[in-house]
Amino acid sequence: MFINNDERINLKFLYRKPVVIGILDDSDNDPHDMSWMVDNSWELLKVKFTESSFQELVIGLVEIFRGGQPNYSSLGEMFGNDTKVEGDIEKVVYIITNIERNLNDIIRVEMYLDPMNRNINDLILYVREGLDMLTIKDTINEKYEGLSIGFNDKFIITDREYRIIIICE
Repeated sequence: MFINNDERINLKFLYRKPVVIGILDDSDNDPHDMSWMVDNSWELLKVKFTESSFQELVIGLVEIFRGGQPNYSSLGEMFGNDTKVEGDIEKVVYIITNIERNLNDIIRVEMYLDPMNRNINDLILYVREGLDMLTIKDTINEKYEGLSIGFNDKFIITDREYRIIIICE
């Protein structure tokens, strides 16, 4: 729907391993594969993040995480480029505050990262009131098996190694 049906988008750039200072890691599948740089995949995905409905965006995020662990920086660029990193030895938080969405439905994005490998544990979307979360819940339950969705004061999608949390402000 969001990404899986768009053959023009080469998502390899989303899954490149982040560089962690002090750790040598040569396990990237093919560090020399830069095929995503010769097409306009980055721009196409950025347009989808900017122009899609909130429901399409959430479904797209589930698709992205189902495809593998995305690079926090590459995923963050899809939301906007006003970023900062806060952290210590127990947690690292990547924060995007100037969100580039036509609908202005997202106030800010926070990614809680594993301090050792920089994998995204929690992706938190702070959104404006008034979004139809029940429809999003029903659509996600229809499309994907194995997800747990909690819906109280926070909307939490839990899958294998990550959570997408939506908080209305």
